Amino acid sequence: MIQNPGTWNITLTANVRFVRKYLAGMFLVICLIILSIFWGFHYKSTSLLKQQMLQQGRTFFQEVILTREWIANHGGVYVRLTPGMEVNPYLEQIPGLKVVIEDRDGVKYTLKNPALATREISQMADAKGSFRFKITSLGPLNPDNAPDPFERTALEIFEGGGKEHLAYEKRDDEVLFRYMAPLFTQKPCLRCHEFQGYREGDVRGGISVTIGATAMIGQMRQNQIFLSASALGVVALLFGIISFISRSFVKDLKHAEDKIVEIASKDFLTGLLNRREALLRIGEEHSRASRLDRPLSVIMIDIDHFKKINDAHGHAAGDEVLQVLSRRIQEGVRPFDIACRYGGEEFLVATPEAPLEVAHGIAERLRRAAEEQLLTAGDGTPIRFTISVGIAQLKGGESIEQLISRADAAMYEAKSSGRNRVRSE
Repeated sequence: MIQNPGTWNITLTANVRFVRKYLAGMFLVICLIILSIFWGFHYKSTSLLKQQMLQQGRTFFQEVILTREWIANHGGVYVRLTPGMEVNPYLEQIPGLKVVIEDRDGVKYTLKNPALATREISQMADAKGSFRFKITSLGPLNPDNAPDPFERTALEIFEGGGKEHLAYEKRDDEVLFRYMAPLFTQKPCLRCHEFQGYREGDVRGGISVTIGATAMIGQMRQNQIFLSASALGVVALLFGIISFISRSFVKDLKHAEDKIVEIASKDFLTGLLNRREALLRIGEEHSRASRLDRPLSVIMIDIDHFKKINDAHGHAAGDEVLQVLSRRIQEGVRPFDIACRYGGEEFLVATPEAPLEVAHGIAERLRRAAEEQLLTAGDGTPIRFTISVGIAQLKGGESIEQLISRADAAMYEAKSSGRNRVRSE
């Protein structure tokens, strides 16, 4: 089956689209991989920073627990009652508990229970900008130890069996990390809290730890900006590389396919269209001429005594004759005429919009150009050649084959009548 001449352009366009789609798909896949890697880095670094804050909160919690246990195991701590220091009124409500004692010298001391001691230590840490912690419960003795919303939520979670609770809070321009874990009732705690109904092992409350997280959040954002910028930079670089490869590849592909089209459509020796491609184009002109009732003529050309030239001077000289005649044909026809090597030493020219008399003028011009051409063989022998030409104009309802056959018959008439002449059918 003869391929339509437009198929080459369609195929080329389809191949270019395929290459671009393939490279675009590859670019998207690589981008997804790169973005996944950078997202993984961001997630990992963020997780490490959050884990660091969590570990810090757990560490402070354990320190508070140890401090509290030490105080509880010793029944509380008595400190010298100095001016401005108040006796804890809530401890005075506990039966049998000595809240104030006096030594032999008459110096008075007041009892600091674990909750009060840890609260005062927390105030000292807060004043130094370190961290804050607080012992609280859903039913505290001291209203100052009442839970805030975060602590109340955590205590309710502990009542349900939760082991710890954490969150980030923003206060004014500061970001805080909040951590809280349950506080279990131990035997020393019953001295102050047994009357409230607590038993050993009960969740009596919890200890909340508050740590400034503004610097950590800032570092997370810096990491996010850096990783985002890096990812965009890598994607942009990759886009540039892919674009460069795409342009180069498409350019090479077009060049290669142009060469393939040229090889497929032209005669390798003469550079004229080959028979297959010429018939395709003549077929288009035939359809147009038949549809619009326009003239179309064909010219059939044959080199006279071509075999004698090959026998006398060699095939190289014969090839040169073919090449020279091809150049004269290209020079002698109109830009839109269709010229091809039809086979062997035969050439075919189709002349759209040319009635018989116009085609005859073109044919006569080609005949004279061939007659006047002088070549020199490899041994210095001059070579002259002539052509016999036949012409036919399209008739109504006539096929391409019939049109060419009539031109071929006219050419053989030119040969039989003495060669080097033009005949029309």
